[in-house]
Amino acid sequence: MNIAIIGCGYIATRVAGGIMFSQGNLYAVAARDKERARQFSLKFPDCKYMDYDEVFSDENVDMVYIATINETHYGLIKRALESGKHVICEKPILANEEQIKEMFALARRQGRLLMEAHKTCFTVLNRLLKPIVNEKIGKITHIYGQYCSVSDYHQMKDDRKNEPTMGGARYDIGCYPLAFANYYADSEIKDFTITSVEKAGLPCDIEMTAYLVYENGITANVKCSWIDPNTNRGILYGEKGRIEIINFWKGTEATVFYNDGTKEEIKVEQDSDFTGEVNEAVKCAELGLCESPVMSEKASLEIVKVLEKVKGF
Repeated sequence: MNIAIIGCGYIATRVAGGIMFSQGNLYAVAARDKERARQFSLKFPDCKYMDYDEVFSDENVDMVYIATINETHYGLIKRALESGKHVICEKPILANEEQIKEMFALARRQGRLLMEAHKTCFTVLNRLLKPIVNEKIGKITHIYGQYCSVSDYHQMKDDRKNEPTMGGARYDIGCYPLAFANYYADSEIKDFTITSVEKAGLPCDIEMTAYLVYENGITANVKCSWIDPNTNRGILYGEKGRIEIINFWKGTEATVFYNDGTKEEIKVEQDSDFTGEVNEAVKCAELGLCESPVMSEKASLEIVKVLEKVKGF
């Protein structure tokens, strides 16, 4: 399946590397500035370069991976689906519930796949751990997920990630711990409470914490921040112990701490943290599915219903 990446920024380079290890074929890259796409394509053998219009009109492009800034997602997803392309779109896929429902409905009408690119749900480690969690630590009772980074305030003020609709720490990195918690809880969110931190001069939040209660009784604490230097990790608490994963959205190592004081290390091999999500999209598209059973419309809605409810935005 031929895949074209739309956008030639930092993430696109890593996505391209992930596609190279996947079941798809990196067919082309595209940018508004075609020269930028040409420079990008030189890093990858046999990769064509295009502008956006050429991607949407090229019959050889089966799927597009949208790796552009958040506020462009809606328009590009719509154009891609209407052009008959399957779509995998960088997180956060869209701004709110209304947009998500609209675009998945369009995907079904077009008979094309639409999937939010949440690599957290498709890493080698997380796909290995999920079916054996109960065996290792018993039934999950609580989940903790944190993704934080420290940003310079002056850079924040000029960053496109600060736009008010899909900006702020919650849309930038908050979707990672939410996806992690939802993946392992495997249940609809019943209730949640949120606190956010704002900074003068910015139109968005710089930190968010949320407490989630799931229909199956599991609870979770998730946090994202642009001002916290603490270690990023995900923790699964169970009746017989806990599992800790550093950099849970891409990591390859986990430690199981048992209640009897013993521990176990789990390590996996992984060529790229982007390959799993691409393979999922390719597999689903080839099966004729319009959504992934893992990262479905419902899964995207469960994430955005927390993101879009931050007080004051």
